[in-house]
Amino acid sequence: MCLRYTADLSRVVTNHGFTLHQYADDCQVYTSTSVDDATETVDRFSRCLDDVEAWLSSSRLRLNPDKTQVLWLGSKFQLLKVDIQDVPVLTTSVKIVDTARDLGVVIDSGLTMSDHVTAICGCL
Repeated sequence: MCLRYTADLSRVVTNHGFTLHQYADDCQVYTSTSVDDATETVDRFSRCLDDVEAWLSSSRLRLNPDKTQVLWLGSKFQLLKVDIQDVPVLTTSVKIVDTARDLGVVIDSGLTMSDHVTAICGCL
């Protein structure tokens, strides 16, 4: 997708208070939130994805919940305070993951890079 073609998608996401990062056919929606606001942020995120799906449908595209990953990032102590284990995405629910691959880099929820080093080295 070219940037001009998907410029409206960025507006859909920013209208919900999130940031959109795009690379080729990969889109990432992200934000920063406090632990106290996590539930409200998940609700807002779910509504955002409903609007993203509507925009994609009007462009003859689809959001694939099977390829959607949700990852909390933060310190070990902050992550222990978040009790949300899954996020509503369209008509399904997506489990929170501890690691995700982003452009070949394995990112873990604590940003330690240990899972990436393990994946690269094949160690441990």
